[in-house]
Amino acid sequence: MIRTLRIAGFKSLTDVTLELPRLAVFFGPNAVGKSNILDAIQILARFGTYRTLAEAVEGREIRGYPIEQFTFPDGGLPELLGKDEQQLEFQADIEADLEIGSKTTLEAIRYKLTLAIQPRSGSLSVVDEFLARLLPSLQPRGKPSLEKVDGKLHIRKMKQGRPEQEQLRKNHTILSDPRRGGAYYPVLEAVRGALQGVRTYYLDPRISMREAVPPREVDDIGTLGQHLAPFLYRLSRTEPKCFDAAARTLRMIIPSVESLTVELDDRRGTLDLQVHQNGKNFSARMISEGTLRLLGLAAIAVNPWNARVIAFEEPENGVHLRRLDLIAQLLASLALDRGRQVIVTSHSPHFCQQILALQREAPDDIGLFIISHSGGATRCERLTAIGPLFEDSEVRRAMTARGEDGMFERMVLRGLAGG
Repeated sequence: MIRTLRIAGFKSLTDVTLELPRLAVFFGPNAVGKSNILDAIQILARFGTYRTLAEAVEGREIRGYPIEQFTFPDGGLPELLGKDEQQLEFQADIEADLEIGSKTTLEAIRYKLTLAIQPRSGSLSVVDEFLARLLPSLQPRGKPSLEKVDGKLHIRKMKQGRPEQEQLRKNHTILSDPRRGGAYYPVLEAVRGALQGVRTYYLDPRISMREAVPPREVDDIGTLGQHLAPFLYRLSRTEPKCFDAAARTLRMIIPSVESLTVELDDRRGTLDLQVHQNGKNFSARMISEGTLRLLGLAAIAVNPWNARVIAFEEPENGVHLRRLDLIAQLLASLALDRGRQVIVTSHSPHFCQQILALQREAPDDIGLFIISHSGGATRCERLTAIGPLFEDSEVRRAMTARGEDGMFERMVLRGLAGG
């Protein structure tokens, strides 16, 4: 679980610190930087687990070119390309299972990473890396497992006096090096394992979730949902109870759904995903976008394989208004009952109204964050004083006001002043 996350120099997140509960919902209009928060979580996990920095920022799951991961100066991309170097920084306090000898404990560990890019070449390198166990006071406990000393990275083995030394400005993080694990490097192993359990989803029910694909051994539906069929196919054969739970969850949210099947087409060698709804079978090519998105969410909810932090973009997209309360309850159950951390973005007042109702019951574990944009930078504020923020009459009046940004500003001010 990510308890605290500081992001500086990443896209519109010039300097943002977030204290994250078990279920965190980021609410705001389009183009204020909500998705950039999910992007930051995704790319931090990739920097800590991928073989090189270049691999971490490649692929269709990553929004933007490598240079576009860095905050633009006032002069935009042309000014950035004229710089010799631009930096970004992450600092995360992570709860991870730390195994020392035969004992495993849940501990808070701080990981800090500073990267640089040479804008004209696109070359990425590590400027600084830090890793330390934390005391309850959030101060480092003992000597850090990883820190910069006199221009070099010092890496300390468990119960070994003299640290190893590595040069800075390499194209990979020390954390991502699989050679540094096991009994000698338990703190690195713990944080690496925690970041491997981060899943970020930007589901694409228009194309990626509909493509015909062969079976493959996957432990996740994929960032875009592109592995939905092989994931469910594997579940149906190796974890049938989880597959049945996914089907039940879909039926709970959409009562007209009667059954779910995933079968192998022997002639084509591809998987045929079908939903039986209202007495008819619909293939993945014909299922509505909303149903596909909800099926993806159901699959995520029952995943038995190493999904610890789940970040999800706008679960309400394409979903009927009456089903949003069920989605909110599902996400809360996933966080509070199944021990996951769930982080989602939304621009739906109705969905956030359901989150507010749940927050009243569990204020320490559920949080609604208001996202805004000012001076070219994203701002984030947790809503703690809960007033009539999402009263129906207030929303109706705001929706007919001067514009989207004005609507959100007035709603936020009213909510913060209430309670």
